[in-house]
Amino acid sequence: MTSRPTLLAALLLAFTGMAVFAQMTPIPWHPKSSGNPKPQAKPAPGAKPPGEPRFHLTFDKVDTTEPGVYLAQGNVRFTYPGMVLTCDALTYDSNKETLWATGSVSVDFGDLTLSGTELNYDLKKGTGVMRDAYGSEKSGLYVVEGREIRKTGVDWYEVEDGTFTSCNAAEPPWSIRVSKSRFHVDHYAYLTNPRFKIRKAPIFYLPYIIWPIKPDRSTGLLFPQVGNSSTRGFTTSNALFLAPADWWDDTIYVDTFETEGTGVGEEFRYALTPQNYGWLHGYYIRQQSDDQKRWDFAWTHFGKMANGWQLMADVNLVSDANFWRDYQRDYSKGTLPGNDSRVYMTKQWGPYSLNLRGERLVQFYTLDQSLVQRRLPGIEWRSSLQPLGAGFYGGFETSADSFTKEWAQWAGSGLVKEDLRYQRADFHPFIEWPVRTVPWLDISPRLELRATGYSESLDQNNGQYDGGKLWRRYASFSLDVSGPRFYRRFKKSKHVVEPFVTFLYVTSDDRAKNLLYFDSVDQVLLDQDLLRYGIRNRLYAKGGRMLLDSELYQSRSARNPLSVQGDLSSQYSPWNLSVRAWPTTTFSVDLRLRYSILFHELDTESLSVNAATKDQRQFVNLSYLRTKVLGSDPALAAGALPATKEVQLSGAFKLWDEKITANPYLARDLENKIWRDQRLIFWYHGSCYALGFEAGRRQIGDFRDTEVRFLVSLKNVGNVVDLSAGNAPVYH
Repeated sequence: MTSRPTLLAALLLAFTGMAVFAQMTPIPWHPKSSGNPKPQAKPAPGAKPPGEPRFHLTFDKVDTTEPGVYLAQGNVRFTYPGMVLTCDALTYDSNKETLWATGSVSVDFGDLTLSGTELNYDLKKGTGVMRDAYGSEKSGLYVVEGREIRKTGVDWYEVEDGTFTSCNAAEPPWSIRVSKSRFHVDHYAYLTNPRFKIRKAPIFYLPYIIWPIKPDRSTGLLFPQVGNSSTRGFTTSNALFLAPADWWDDTIYVDTFETEGTGVGEEFRYALTPQNYGWLHGYYIRQQSDDQKRWDFAWTHFGKMANGWQLMADVNLVSDANFWRDYQRDYSKGTLPGNDSRVYMTKQWGPYSLNLRGERLVQFYTLDQSLVQRRLPGIEWRSSLQPLGAGFYGGFETSADSFTKEWAQWAGSGLVKEDLRYQRADFHPFIEWPVRTVPWLDISPRLELRATGYSESLDQNNGQYDGGKLWRRYASFSLDVSGPRFYRRFKKSKHVVEPFVTFLYVTSDDRAKNLLYFDSVDQVLLDQDLLRYGIRNRLYAKGGRMLLDSELYQSRSARNPLSVQGDLSSQYSPWNLSVRAWPTTTFSVDLRLRYSILFHELDTESLSVNAATKDQRQFVNLSYLRTKVLGSDPALAAGALPATKEVQLSGAFKLWDEKITANPYLARDLENKIWRDQRLIFWYHGSCYALGFEAGRRQIGDFRDTEVRFLVSLKNVGNVVDLSAGNAPVYH
């Protein structure tokens, strides 16, 4: 008995073969507004431009075979409105206005060029027949072959026993063999009994399809895609593409999975104006294996609105942590710890701006459970630094927000989620007085005041969010001094040495330990009395391009220890060194070192090396990170982060005259001697097809998964084969 998934797959393939539409993957879409001017109509066959001769004929020799009938031979070239013909011999009947061309015949009809052994053509009707014919669309979108290609009207052609393909090769890697085809240039091809072939081997058959052959987006069914997955079995994918206008299009997906049933999706793209555009995506499946409902939804929008307002939206909703990995085949999203959604509306008046926003932040803590934090609504009124007079500059940030915060805690029956809704108001003015007494010295004092009120807080006595209202207040003063600045010029460079000192003083507020944390407004370090000092070295090329930027610095606190490990502590921070170098515009090095003053050795080292071609299409990145737990006494290491030692390699390479592209990514945990991530994306690009191979294996903590994928993509068609294998995520 035929299984339900297999039957559904067969029905979908049969549906694809009906006289509806089957379409190539649409060309890359760029936002544009509606109202584009319509293309000018093409001249009728035989139309005579004003002031030009009706035809022009050149040849090596010519004979008159009868009155009004001429035989031209040798390097014949015949031009006529809407066509250019070349051949070895041409018989032209001026009375009937007909042509008979033989020997290496080639005729250019504008958007389509035909070649063959013989052409009979009626100039008045604009119709004719090319035998042993080969036709090529001017942009290379497709080629067509047949025993005969008949021109039946303005840009209308018919083919008997022909071949249709987008490959310009004597033996195309793929083609569609048809019993009969009728096609309208820059519109559609109507194919009867199409047999899809790879080389000479037939792959599948459809009774009839309508195939778009226009360079612009066109309505129709996308070419069906077949595949297989080790977790979802045999799969088929069909999609209806709608493009009725130049300012929007819509794609409706129907996928069948042998083990999970049918999934449906939609992607809507729009461009209301060149400055207002976006897209929506949604997908839903009810898995027949476990009756679980799985889905995702996304909306992205960029737009300028009336009265100077701007709207930006990035909404991402998903049913569970593994949906993207299972149904969108997005390897990078497969291990994301959560997903965020944000909507902003903003308007500026000179240095002032008003921002309205909503946020939804999701953190996954199991495969099917998550914690959600929301900001809705959020209002912010702010000003950038602007002159106040007497050399002073001032600005402010003020906001009012309403939050919903979820958290999970253990109860008798397990993890239980709870939520809390609270409000926050924040007032944050600041003032600066930059002093520029001499060009080699910069002095910038800054004063900040901040008061933040919360409708709820944490009760330290019971650990619950029922502490009541709370106001946090603090003042901050900083003084930045850069200089004296020394420099020396060389023939091809300039070296600048600049010592600097920064003093920071922040008042304390014991109530801050009871705050509910959401963003950077809450996460402010109070009770600071800090002095940071160091020296900068910069090297510039002759044209002003920076070649090297290094900074060595340390901080000292008058209140709190800055270096702590076990029972050891110091008011001084570790020494930090950062060196960034750009020897060329395509090569860079970034070195970071941290030196512990408690143990007098390096505890952190990182190095990143980047090299790329000028067009940035090929690059390689190598990075190394080591952190060390210092001290031999285990008590000293108590509470310290574990030691790490890892190396990462990523890149993009084009080989063999760009026929091969490879994107490797490797991450090796040298401390535990395991591969955290191994990934390779490999494509071979043929003349009119591409073969893709993706393989990945990850191990992040207790999470492990493996996946292999093989794809076949055809020029002007898209992916037609998608095979994947792998294991479901494993947690050890």
